[in-house]
Amino acid sequence: MKNQELIDYLESCGVCRVCQLRYLKARGSEYRDMQKTFQRLDVQVAAEETADNEIPAKKSRLDICTTCLGLFSKDFQQQLIDGILRSDYAKYDSPGIVLAFNLPMVLQLRQLSMWFALQSKFGASVDSNFAPDVPIKEAVKLILHPIVCTQLGKEYDANGLMINIELRHSTEADDVAQLVQLNKAAFPAQAKHQKRIEISRGLLEKQYQPSRLKAELFKKFLPIPPSPVNDSLELQSIQLCGPLVCVAGRYRKLSRELSHTPWVLNGKRIMEDSIEEIIIRNVGSHFSETPEKITFMSSGREDVDVRCLGKGRPFVLEIPNARCGSLTRTQALAMEQAVDATGTVSIHNLQLVPREELTHIKTGEEQKRKYYRALCVLEQPATLEILQKLQISESFDIQQKTPIRVLHRRPLHTRPRTIFGVKARVQRENPRLLVIDVVSQAGTYIKELVHGEFGRTAPSLSSIIGQPMDILALDVVGIDLDWPSDVNNAAAVE
Repeated sequence: MKNQELIDYLESCGVCRVCQLRYLKARGSEYRDMQKTFQRLDVQVAAEETADNEIPAKKSRLDICTTCLGLFSKDFQQQLIDGILRSDYAKYDSPGIVLAFNLPMVLQLRQLSMWFALQSKFGASVDSNFAPDVPIKEAVKLILHPIVCTQLGKEYDANGLMINIELRHSTEADDVAQLVQLNKAAFPAQAKHQKRIEISRGLLEKQYQPSRLKAELFKKFLPIPPSPVNDSLELQSIQLCGPLVCVAGRYRKLSRELSHTPWVLNGKRIMEDSIEEIIIRNVGSHFSETPEKITFMSSGREDVDVRCLGKGRPFVLEIPNARCGSLTRTQALAMEQAVDATGTVSIHNLQLVPREELTHIKTGEEQKRKYYRALCVLEQPATLEILQKLQISESFDIQQKTPIRVLHRRPLHTRPRTIFGVKARVQRENPRLLVIDVVSQAGTYIKELVHGEFGRTAPSLSSIIGQPMDILALDVVGIDLDWPSDVNNAAAVE
């Protein structure tokens, strides 16, 4: 089968120039200058139809392509651009876009019909297992994506603003009805054992090819080659979905009366605010109109009465359908200052991060080290012996049952944990008070490590010194996670 013979036959079947190139297996830039591509492939076509490197305009009535139904026509291209501009497209500030087409099944049926037609015309030179054309979905990426990106002044970005485009055709209902009957005739065993067979694109791709279906049977229900049509594809709807934006930073918790996430008990709020809500309220509104859909994650969490100081705790906001995909240093600084103004939470290092980096938050969580400072009280004044017992430089392991205070939300388990070091000193104003620094494996319950909780944590610091000890206040002073990167937004703005 020579290229010229193939193109002449496709031409006689009403196939457009773009689809002719699909059957010549053209790739990438070969669609940009179609006349040049045809010449390189030693095919003669009318020059005026491919002049100016433009996709040929849709003509009237029977001149609509019988395989793509006008999908690659200049008219459809303009209709698509106009439809996007009429949508909520202007609300999204995203440098990149990606098109997602929902194509009618009639296009697959016509591709199969043309496959049968080419086999009938050219015989064994047309394979029965591998389609003779570049698939329409791939051609859409090669042809329509660059055109739309250029017209809108955007770059192609698989993670950018997704433009979902649904297409329909007037023959779809009738052709699918014929396909249902064809499916019963072609695969009677399936029809017998399954009360209802879902006709889907996946079914067409899997079962409908010349190696599994005879052309004679197909022709009883649908024409070979595909018949001409009077109208092209219809643009049914355009829906936009903004990119998933991830904003990371570190927070310091300055209050001992603030929950990590909204604290609701029996349908009633226990506390007015939370770390999650404060950060989302001051950061999320820049990116999204639906803050309730933003996901807040952090590397661990504190109890309500525990502060988090030092460099703070890494956190990230996962923002779906973001209307804005950028964050300047000035904007980041304003967000940091707004959170700082609450007096209960402070944030810094605010920045955009790739979604792939979110693994830093949870991966290897229990292998991380965390640093704590606890204010503890003894029944009697501290002695030199007690202080010496609490100077522990070598690591040791503890067995820790789930604390009673969290059993309502955590399963009962005994967890091994490693304590990497302990240091203690007496508070000058009160010899019964000890300031104890602890370095522990992430996931250790520090309060229970101190007092032992009736032996549920063993050994505990209380058991090590041989007398009762309780904890009055606790601060997280360090988290062994060097993420996200240090960003001084204030210095950058100055």
